[in-house]
Amino acid sequence: MENIISKQFRGIIIAGGTGSRLSPITKVLNKNLLPVYNKPAIQYSIELLRNAGIKDIAIVAEQRYIDDFKVVIGNGSAINVNLRYFADTDAKKGPAQAVAFAKDFAQDFNTVVVAADNIFDIDISKDLAEFKSGAKIFAKKVADPTQFGIAEIDEDGNVLSLEEKPKFPKSNLAVPILHIYDKSLFGYIDRLQPAPDGEYYLTDVNKMYLKQNHLKARVIDSFWIDVGTFEGLTIASYYWYQKIRYLGQSTIK
Repeated sequence: MENIISKQFRGIIIAGGTGSRLSPITKVLNKNLLPVYNKPAIQYSIELLRNAGIKDIAIVAEQRYIDDFKVVIGNGSAINVNLRYFADTDAKKGPAQAVAFAKDFAQDFNTVVVAADNIFDIDISKDLAEFKSGAKIFAKKVADPTQFGIAEIDEDGNVLSLEEKPKFPKSNLAVPILHIYDKSLFGYIDRLQPAPDGEYYLTDVNKMYLKQNHLKARVIDSFWIDVGTFEGLTIASYYWYQKIRYLGQSTIK
């Protein structure tokens, strides 16, 4: 099964962002290379994809950080993946534009997109094995849905609506950047219009799939956190410390 997945899918890891909430550390180091327990943060995203059977992975980052990534994780051979690096030449244009920089690498494949500063403990191998077309997102209940992109999902996993940081949310299901897309992805990105802030968002790509009734979702109850803050870094490190040192077994769901 792993061999089939590796032939059908490629991974794209978005490793951008200024890391302003982690200043002054991020004045000299990309936030995705900061340690989460015993690994650089980005390695959790790489291993998420690898464990699901994806071996060919693109890392999209600002040019000034690419050499740092190469020093820390190299070409991926040490962790049994093949890494390619792509420069995000306009990091202020948002996550969808970052994905577009890896178009030549992934356009002929189904694609899994994940943000490097989102740390998950999740197994998506079954999701990939069952994936045929369209797109699939993952959602998790949160205490304050006004701070996230939110999905309204029915009991069959169909997405009914998507909202970005709504004042009056229709659900409490946040949508982190972990998305599965078919080969239509880059065609949709090419058609995107910028949001009022000038950025291009994957939420708007997902809305295009939704409009065609091609968007599914899975609600997860496993670990997920944004490590773009000192609090997030601390929580993530403690989670993996407990799991690796004490539990000795996976808590993936």
